Amino acid sequence: MMSKKQKKDVAVDIMDRASQRIFNALASEPRRMILVHLAGSSLTAGEISSRFDMAKPSISQHLAILENAGLIEGDKRGQFIHYSLVPEQLRKSILSFVEHVSPVTHLEKPETTKAADKKPTTSAEKKAKKQEKKASIEAKEKKPGKQEKAGSQQMGLLDLFASLD
Repeated sequence: MMSKKQKKDVAVDIMDRASQRIFNALASEPRRMILVHLAGSSLTAGEISSRFDMAKPSISQHLAILENAGLIEGDKRGQFIHYSLVPEQLRKSILSFVEHVSPVTHLEKPETTKAADKKPTTSAEKKAKKQEKKASIEAKEKKPGKQEKAGSQQMGLLDLFASLD
């Protein structure tokens, strides 16, 4: 049986400190909403605060946590700091986490070219390739719902990352 320290060490191996800060930052609904607002354009602290029913010091604290996690960055322009989203940091951490917990790890990795994938040259090879492809499609359609559901949830995350660009 694993001790609490051993379990924690395993968790730290899976998620480095930067990822832990990101997931801690994402644990708060106001911080997630700030990220949504910043996905459209950069905003000052005052502009962000005007979108919430919250005291300005609380907004500043949320901004500091998001900035410490590397999810946003501040750019001082005159007397104002303009905050903007850093989508690459979020994408990198979440993809790393998904790779560790998901049975589907090949989503971002291009497949290598196998001899069987090369274009067939004879009619017999073409026919065999066509049957192989058909069997593969039928096998995918017959898989149980749980694995299919996990894949569709993962694609939803990837769609989210694509929208951050």
